[in-house]
Amino acid sequence: MPRYPLARLVRSQEEAKPVTEVNIIPVIDISLVLLVILFVTAPLLSVPNTAVSLPPAGQPADGDAFIAVTYALDGRMSLMSQDTDWENLGRELSGEIKRRPQAPVVLRVDKGVRYGVVQKLIAAAKEAGASRIALGGKPKKPAARRKGRF
Repeated sequence: MPRYPLARLVRSQEEAKPVTEVNIIPVIDISLVLLVILFVTAPLLSVPNTAVSLPPAGQPADGDAFIAVTYALDGRMSLMSQDTDWENLGRELSGEIKRRPQAPVVLRVDKGVRYGVVQKLIAAAKEAGASRIALGGKPKKPAARRKGRF
């Protein structure tokens, strides 16, 4: 038995091999902490900080809120529920726009009508002086709520 048994257990500096492996545990810890911080702050960044007062959704209270131009699949056209034709549309629409300049012109066109007719209606509304033109449609029926679901 040697006189100093612990001396054999302790390696010298020359015998020790350098550690070449990267300790991955601290890298994973830091990555997870950064990920949690990102998850906590992301919803705060997506909300605009400008206060806006939005109007409630729904139909206008009065039927006089817009100027309606309706075009049927068979070619019939009406302005505010009064039958008209292409020759008189510009004059009559111009009169309605002068009477109510803030009211938008809503084009209610049958879904089977060609797009070229819609373009002509938009051009006629612009020529009549409309600054606000919209395409009208039927509102979708709200989906029925199921019991027990949110």
